[in-house]
Amino acid sequence: MSERVLIVDDEEDLRYIYMRQLRGDGYLLDTAADGEEAIGKIRENEYAVILTDMRMPRKDGLAVIAAAREYLPEAEIIVLTGHGSLENALQAFKAGNIFEYLLKPLDDIGILNTVVARALERRNLRKHNCELFDQLQRAYEELRQKSEALFQQEKMSAIGTLAAGVAHELNNPLTAVVGFAQLVSEKLRSNRPSNWNDTEYERIAQALDNLVHGAHRARDIVSTLLRFARASKPSARSLVDMNQTLRDAFVFTEHLLLRNGITLEKQLAPELPPVWGNAARLQHVFTNLLINAQQATPSGGTVRVITEHSEEPKGVWIHVEDTGHGIPPEELDKIFEPFYTRKENGTGLGLSIAKQIVDEHRGEIRVLSTLGEGTRFSVFLPTDEAQSSNPPRDSREAA
Repeated sequence: MSERVLIVDDEEDLRYIYMRQLRGDGYLLDTAADGEEAIGKIRENEYAVILTDMRMPRKDGLAVIAAAREYLPEAEIIVLTGHGSLENALQAFKAGNIFEYLLKPLDDIGILNTVVARALERRNLRKHNCELFDQLQRAYEELRQKSEALFQQEKMSAIGTLAAGVAHELNNPLTAVVGFAQLVSEKLRSNRPSNWNDTEYERIAQALDNLVHGAHRARDIVSTLLRFARASKPSARSLVDMNQTLRDAFVFTEHLLLRNGITLEKQLAPELPPVWGNAARLQHVFTNLLINAQQATPSGGTVRVITEHSEEPKGVWIHVEDTGHGIPPEELDKIFEPFYTRKENGTGLGLSIAKQIVDEHRGEIRVLSTLGEGTRFSVFLPTDEAQSSNPPRDSREAA
């Protein structure tokens, strides 16, 4: 594509000479008889080079230079003037990034071709450098995000290894605690000591029931840790029951909600089809969403988790709703960006990593929010892969 050049001079003969001289170089040439006409053309066209006189009627060369800086910041400007004082030169260079300042009449008209060609070279080099800089910025951002993702994956793997060790160490003593607590409770219920009054008996019986319940809860936590550990490698894939994955997330978050006076409502659809994925990473998504909901909801509020089966497209939807403060509309498009946070001590990585994990599962995450009413995060996960008789080979082997 030919470069466009604008020639601005109030002398018609000079405009004709400049055009005739540059025509052979293949440029698209426009002319203007004064500064006002030139500014109008600058607003409407894309010029690579502007050659302008300084003293002209209806706005001078300084006005042309100022307009070029505003509307065409990449254009190169060449000043051609018959009033070559130091003051004029300083004014021109102060007005904009002037490529060349030439006095007319030119001793050798051929120099015009050389100056315009060099101006175009500098413009194209500058554009190329800007493009390279943008590419480097994008590459750096991509590398930073991948580095953060790798760090999170390694951290998940390390947590999984630690969880497995802790779970195995706790499993045996917990089994003994559960067994003996149940045994003592049953004995007490069937053979009440004769020297205990009703109040004392009920108090001790209730304490034993609490002990049995606590021991069962501790064992559930250990089972959840073991499931998390088995799936802690990001490449590990299997058929995942999303209702069970959510129950595992509740093990770690429900007490946090209750402690802050928030009711957790569970509406889990029965016979939900499985998805093909990484249970630990998906649990990480919903644990994060539940913790965010807790932090956004005042005491007395409600967090609701809903699962439902979708036929078109085939998959499952998981909704996490809260009755919290809501998210301002202008921030909704930013919340999944890395390092963007509305919390004073937040890292800005939780939702970014959650979206990345959902993307890994070919899913989708959406958010709806109303200020003063609450927020709803909706995650869609496809089930077509899970329902296939031949899941992807690399995923099967990784599992």
